[in-house]
Amino acid sequence: MSTAPTRARVVLAPFGRHTAYLLAGYLRHVLIVTSVLLAIALTIDLWPQFQDVAAKGSGNFGAVWSVVRFSALRTPGLIAPLLPFATFIGVLWTEVAHTQSGERMLVWNSGRSPLQCLSPVLLAGLILGGADFIMDGYLGPASMNIQMAERFGRDGVRLDRAKLSNPAWMTAGGGILRAQIEYGPPPVLRNVMFFARDADGKLAEVDIAPVAVWEEGTDRWSMQNGQYWKAGSDQGVSRTLFAGRATRQTMTPFAEKSVTLAIDPLWFTWHSLQPQYIPLPVLAKLASSEHVPDARGRYETRVHVVLAEAVLPGLMALLASALSMLLMAYRTPAPALVGIVFSGYIAHFGIKACLIMGQNDYMNPVIAGWLVPACLIVALATIFALIETQRRGRRAISAG
Repeated sequence: MSTAPTRARVVLAPFGRHTAYLLAGYLRHVLIVTSVLLAIALTIDLWPQFQDVAAKGSGNFGAVWSVVRFSALRTPGLIAPLLPFATFIGVLWTEVAHTQSGERMLVWNSGRSPLQCLSPVLLAGLILGGADFIMDGYLGPASMNIQMAERFGRDGVRLDRAKLSNPAWMTAGGGILRAQIEYGPPPVLRNVMFFARDADGKLAEVDIAPVAVWEEGTDRWSMQNGQYWKAGSDQGVSRTLFAGRATRQTMTPFAEKSVTLAIDPLWFTWHSLQPQYIPLPVLAKLASSEHVPDARGRYETRVHVVLAEAVLPGLMALLASALSMLLMAYRTPAPALVGIVFSGYIAHFGIKACLIMGQNDYMNPVIAGWLVPACLIVALATIFALIETQRRGRRAISAG
């Protein structure tokens, strides 16, 4: 019979008192850090518009309730971008306490390897990742929709969908469109001017109408009670103003005229809204539409960033835990602690930088959304390999 020592099989321990104890610590500390960050963000956000928000309520109680309700509506949009970094700091806080109390040494001396201690941090990441995904993809846009509907707060007034948009210029159907948008749904175009071009890019036709209505199920719009001018045609019964200046051109009136704009009506409904205020299902449709006048990259980037947020808190939690195991296994030297915090901040900065570059077409949307998570996975694999190498070295010294 062989007497060679066998190595214990490395498995996760998903349940038990140790898992529940650490999970509670992670969530408690993440909640504290998130609350502090939220208080700072709310103060910065609320202070310039405090009087306008309070004035929405009647009397002292009404003013207080208005401020509380506004703060609740702003919370999902403010927390979601900060939660991955708050998770990192909260997990690091727990790990520091774990080391300083001697609990880590006690657990490792019991025979449990570092990899077998990952269940609590994985569960924390799963919970917080789901919360971040729901807040950024659904709750944040829903709360902004309430603010816009009620003209509640500075952004609610600025983005009010009940009023006409400012005159907007855009490429459409091989030409250029100028219109004010009645967002709907369904959207309606007001004060429309459409400049159609021929195959050589020269001006071929100008259509002007006070209103254009979408012909449902098509890419055509019905312009009503307008006038048109066509190149090479001398027909016309009225003289008018063209682009705000008197001209010698003649315009022919029409009761109804159908034009192809090749613009997704959904885009008109959500025009001028920043991607973070658009619900995820709508973002996905805009990102996949072939008829979006502006750069689709900002919609595609936002979709991938929101999807990545389902895993980012978990990866940030694992990074904090892994670095603590590697650099602060038995004590908490200040240089190591500062270095770990700095690494978390670099990851947080990378997330924001990729989002900005992706939405401004400096980076492919898929890369912008998943570059940081991919880098974190590579970093984690390297760190855990170093931890295992470090433990093997200690075991070899002890055996010698």
